[in-house]
Order: sequence, then C-alpha cells, then structure tokens
Amino acid sequence: MRGVAPRYLLVLPALVPLAVIFLGSLAQLAELGLRPYSAGRIGTGVTLDNVRRFADDPYTWRVLGDTVTLGVICAVLAVALAYPMALALHRMRSAALRSVAVFLIFSPLLTSVVVRAYGWNVLLGDGGVVNRFLIDIGLIETPLRMMYGFPAVVIAMVHVLLPFAVFPLLGVVAQVPASAIAAAHDLGANRHQVFWRVTFPLTRYGVVLSLQLCFALTVSAFATPALLGGGRVQVLSGLVYTNVGAVDWPMAAVQSYALLFIALALIGVVSVATRLTGRRRG
Repeated sequence: MRGVAPRYLLVLPALVPLAVIFLGSLAQLAELGLRPYSAGRIGTGVTLDNVRRFADDPYTWRVLGDTVTLGVICAVLAVALAYPMALALHRMRSAALRSVAVFLIFSPLLTSVVVRAYGWNVLLGDGGVVNRFLIDIGLIETPLRMMYGFPAVVIAMVHVLLPFAVFPLLGVVAQVPASAIAAAHDLGANRHQVFWRVTFPLTRYGVVLSLQLCFALTVSAFATPALLGGGRVQVLSGLVYTNVGAVDWPMAAVQSYALLFIALALIGVVSVATRLTGRRRG
C-alpha cells in the first residue's frame, strides 16, 4: 500500500492542469448558458430562459432523439464488427500478418474526415464502385441512393469507430485464460457453448467499454454527419454549430450540456446494468 500513493502522486503534475482546464471550461460554459439572450445580444445576469427555450423547442428534441438513435446504432454495429476482429487478431500466430491487420484497422485515423468523406462518395455515390458492381452483376437496374442520408453516415461512422472498438476488446480478449477454454472443451462444450459461457462473459466489460466509447464519439460527431448527411441527418452538435454562428451562445451552451448529460446518463445506465447482471450471474 505504501508504494501505491507515490505512483498516483506522479500523475498529479499532468492531471491537475488538465482537470483545472476541463472543469474551468465546463464552469464557463454553464455560466454562459445562464446569461440572458435577446436579438443577437448576450446580456449579464442569471436566467433560466435558455433552458426553457431548449425545453419548449420540439425540433431540438427531435434532433436530440435522432442523435441518440444514431449513437446507439453506430455503437452496436461497430462493436459487433470489432469483436470478431479482436478475436482474430488475438489468434493470429504470424506477427507480420497481425501488424498488417492492425494497420488496416487503424488506417481510418491516418486521414482527415474530409478525405474519408470524399472516399465514401467514390464508393457509395450513384456512379460509385458499389453501385456499378451491383449493376454489373445484375442485382439492381438503377443506382441505390446510399449517399447523403442516414445509411452513409452510419457506414462512415462505423468505419472510423472500429479502431476505438477493437482496442479495448483486444485487451480483454487477451486476458481470457486459455486454461478456462481448454477446460470447457474437455467437459464436452462445443465452440458456441465455449463462446457464450466462457469467452463472452469474461470479456463483457470490454464490450461495455467499447460501446460506451463508440456511443460518446458518435453523439459528439459533427463533420461526418454534416458532410455525408446532405442536410438530411441532423445531430445536436450541428445545432450547437449553427447557434454559435448565429451568436446565440447561451443556447449553444445549453445544448452542449444537454448532449453531455444524455451521454453520461446512458453510459451510466449501461454500466449499472452490466454490474447488476454480473452480480446475478456470480
């Protein structure tokens, strides 16, 4: 126990400035959200009018619901794809092949969001690679409308979320004892039973962590929905951007806090549900 405290003390020089900047920014944002606003002017004093404006605007609530829906769908799809990838990476015996696979998974982070958006336009556009291939093999006669809508945003977001989903899963998959899997096989369990009764329960906390991380990244995304949504996919971060441009900073601050609270609430609910499920199984 004596060696634990000095270890945490070593983190303080980096942690304290970050905490001050982060908490100070949140405090300033809260103060801005409580200022009166009228006709493009931000007044002084404290008021809850901005909160009332937010609560009474049905369009904002619809956009908030669409944002949460997009976050849930993208998070679930990203983790569903990342889990078998993490298992495959863990079981690869060739270090060279594993390095190539890791590079391909993390390659979306090496390019800017604008470049990725144009890349998806080349793939998913009306005259893109996917539509031309489907027409050539006779599955469709006219191009599918995949760009500038919800499907394009989901595909692009899942693509960029994969590295963030694979990384936590790879860590927990590597910690699954090989002896537990071997013992399950010795007791007559098949592959499906081993996965659902041994591997998945031991890695469920990594799954939850990946879901939370992907959800938080999706609901806060702005560039990808703006570039690939074509104006048809509205997210709360887009409303924040619009209000900042309109100098309605108090409303932008309230919307930012609403997005933060929604994300933290859903993340907290998932964490509590996972712990309760783990206790019941235990």
